Amino acid sequence: MKRLISLLRGVLKNDRRLVAGCYLAFFLVSLFFAFYGFAEDRIQRALGNVVTTEISADDFDWVDFERQEDGSYLTLSPDPRMILRQVPEYIRSVRIEAEFLNMDPGEFCIFYKPNPEMEDYDANYRVWAYIEPDGSYFFQLPRGKVYGFRLDPGIYTGIKMEITSITLNPQQSFLSWFVPSRVWLLAQLVIPAMIAGAIKCVQIAFGGLWPRKRLEDGGR
Repeated sequence: MKRLISLLRGVLKNDRRLVAGCYLAFFLVSLFFAFYGFAEDRIQRALGNVVTTEISADDFDWVDFERQEDGSYLTLSPDPRMILRQVPEYIRSVRIEAEFLNMDPGEFCIFYKPNPEMEDYDANYRVWAYIEPDGSYFFQLPRGKVYGFRLDPGIYTGIKMEITSITLNPQQSFLSWFVPSRVWLLAQLVIPAMIAGAIKCVQIAFGGLWPRKRLEDGGR
C-alpha cells in the first residue's frame, strides 16, 4: 500500500508521468468495460433476455416511403421513418443488409425509447451505423430495456433503397467487443489529456494534493 501511495505521489508531481498515467488508466478502464459488456451480453443471452431475431420490412410501419415495382423503396420526404410494431424489450445491437441505389443517404440511424412513458422519439436517444467490411450496417445500442424502435434510413427525398435482411441482437465474437470505433479512438486521444489537465488545475488551486514535508533542520 505504501508503495502504491509513493508511486501515486511520484506521478502527481511529474507532469509527464501524470499525462502518461491518465492515458494508461483510461485505456485500462475502457478494456474493463469491453470485458464487462461481453460478459453481460453472454449472461443476458443465457437468461433468454437477449435473443437473435430475424425480422423483415413487413414488421415495420413505413412513413414517407413508396414501394416500387422492383421491390425497392423510395423516400418521399427528408424524414423517412420505419417504425417497428412489435419491439423486443432487449435490443442491444442491429445488423442491416441494405443497399442505397441512387445516392448516399446522408444519415442512417436508429432512434429508441429507453422509457415507456416517452410519447415521441428524442434525438438524445439515437445511434448511428458502423459499416462492416462486408458492407452491412451495424448499430450498437446501450444496455437496458427498449420501449420503441425507429429506423431512419436517410435525410433526403428520392433515396431509392433495398433492404435484404434485418437482424436484432446478432451474435458477436469475443474480439468484436474490442474493435476500436472512431468515437473510442477520439475518446482515447482527448479525455485522458482533459483529466490530466483537470488534476493539474486542482493541484495549482489547492497547493498540491500532497503537501510537502517541512524541513526539520531549521529551515522553517
